Amino acid sequence: MARRRNGRRSQRRLGVEYPSSARRVRFALAPVPGRWQAAVSRLVAVLVLAFAAWLIYAIFNSSNFYVYGIEVHGNSTVTTEEVYSTSELEGLSVFWVDPPAVARRVETLPNVRLAQVKVRLPARVVVTVKERRPVISWQTGDAQWSVDAEGVVLPPRADLSNALTIIDTDAKPVSPGETLDPSIIQTAQSLRRLLPELPVMNYSRTTGISFTTGEGWPVYLGDGHHMDAKLTILVNLRKDLMARGVTPEFIDVRFIERPFYK
Repeated sequence: MARRRNGRRSQRRLGVEYPSSARRVRFALAPVPGRWQAAVSRLVAVLVLAFAAWLIYAIFNSSNFYVYGIEVHGNSTVTTEEVYSTSELEGLSVFWVDPPAVARRVETLPNVRLAQVKVRLPARVVVTVKERRPVISWQTGDAQWSVDAEGVVLPPRADLSNALTIIDTDAKPVSPGETLDPSIIQTAQSLRRLLPELPVMNYSRTTGISFTTGEGWPVYLGDGHHMDAKLTILVNLRKDLMARGVTPEFIDVRFIERPFYK
């Protein structure tokens, strides 16, 4: 009887190997940092911080970054010294300059209407001002002042020899920076355009704007409303009085519905 062969063959003979159960060892190519490297890193960080602190200290304590003068542009009546003194910047670090606050302080000067402040390193401060323009001369008692179109009282620095003069017959004292009723100025300017030959007007808080005619007659105009109508009434009334040979003590045309004279 023929013997039956076993179907299993040697795995080695067939070229098949069983996987190994041994662990593979992996080799790291990157070096492992040592304690000395960590110490160097900390030292570099400390040096950088120390240098930054020294740099900040040097900048804030260097005289190159402190304000000891400013540039002023746009001024003609107010001086650079006045602007600098009012700005309160003397000896201040440029890093502490607050441009809006400085501008507000400069605008407290009576002659300054607007101010703009710019700061440039190391310690350059430029102030540009827009000054108030006087339009009339205001006389109260023995004092004479300039007044702009907004009614702000100014020191008499500009030449107002050809300007309209308003005499406050109440002689109420005023001071620079004080604001008068702007309607007074507007009324006077309107009247000056209609009567350019009129150099002087009077003002009273009771009768408003008034002036004296060539005949020496006081005329009360009140405020600036209906100025054309008031002057038309005045011209006709003046002709009538002169035709009748009447010399009035005054003429009052403040109320166009009922003008009268005395």
